[in-house]
Amino acid sequence: MGTHFVPLSKNPQGVLIEGVLWTLIVLSGSCLGLRIYCKFLRRRRLWWDDYFIIMAWIMLLISCIATTNNVGLGFGMHFVDVPVENLIPMGLVANISGFTSVLGVALSKTSFAITLLRLTDGWLKWFVWFIIITLNATQHASAVFFWVSCDPPAKTWNPTLEGTCWSPKIMSILPWVIGGWSAFCDFALAFLPWRLLFRFHMYRREKVGIAIAMSMGVFAGITCIIKLTTIPPSSDRDFTYNGMQLVIWGFAEVASTIIATCIPTMRALFVHRTSTSQLPSLQLNVADKGAVAFSSNRPAPIPDHERRDNMSDRSILGLAENLGSSSLGSASPKTGGMLNEKRQSNINQRVMYEMSSLGNEER
Repeated sequence: MGTHFVPLSKNPQGVLIEGVLWTLIVLSGSCLGLRIYCKFLRRRRLWWDDYFIIMAWIMLLISCIATTNNVGLGFGMHFVDVPVENLIPMGLVANISGFTSVLGVALSKTSFAITLLRLTDGWLKWFVWFIIITLNATQHASAVFFWVSCDPPAKTWNPTLEGTCWSPKIMSILPWVIGGWSAFCDFALAFLPWRLLFRFHMYRREKVGIAIAMSMGVFAGITCIIKLTTIPPSSDRDFTYNGMQLVIWGFAEVASTIIATCIPTMRALFVHRTSTSQLPSLQLNVADKGAVAFSSNRPAPIPDHERRDNMSDRSILGLAENLGSSSLGSASPKTGGMLNEKRQSNINQRVMYEMSSLGNEER
């Protein structure tokens, strides 16, 4: 028995679903494109955090295509109005959509955590690693649940088959446990930059500006909490209609995480386009004998108070770019000197580089 296409004129809620999902795809994709553009604009290579966020957007796109297909099968309509021959294919496609959406959650949040790994040391680094491991363990387990919660697995999308499924009580508790931890990770990663930034000598408005740009993940946490409140009860017999909010908010969680992860880099593009040319740009260079020195492309001296502001909002970060992201804090004996004098000094230089690289554009 073949499937029966349902026109959108008979599925007004489906129009809303498609409109919201594809709008989020365009917004998150545009932010991702600007992030990559900024990287190439500054001649910086893509790093692991970039690859993870790209994969997250691809997962989101697959989920969007799958959900759009389900809208054509009747998702968004009341269960009794959905053509019977569409129910089993809709269940299979829904599993694919949910599976890729959850993977998108894990990949997008891991991307920002990887960025923070380059800025932290000591117990903070271990804490970020703890978040990465536990977040991926719970989210990947949640993704697998779509396929293994019934025996045989095909019963997860075809309830007419003989077999058994997990207790509805378990299936109602797991999303709250996994989702609650995901929201906590969002808030923890969003507030971590504030602790890192306020150790440095920068104007407060610049600290706040960069910290806010790196803390947009708090909205992903809020979105995750809202999503949890839209989970229909396991006894719901009209999920094709009542599941709309869960699908939209689940999709919004991934999209908002992608956008939040890209905002610091987009701020760099904004600063680059709007900054004036009144102050010379500074570059932090490593001298032959290991001394760290500032060089300017203009001969005029810079007052100390202007230099500090310029460093905080334009080009503090040349050092780690020169050393390479994979070897920060490991200069050779020739260039050791000041760089290797203290371990904490290396960490501070790395944080200053990454923060300014995320928040500023070199001229």
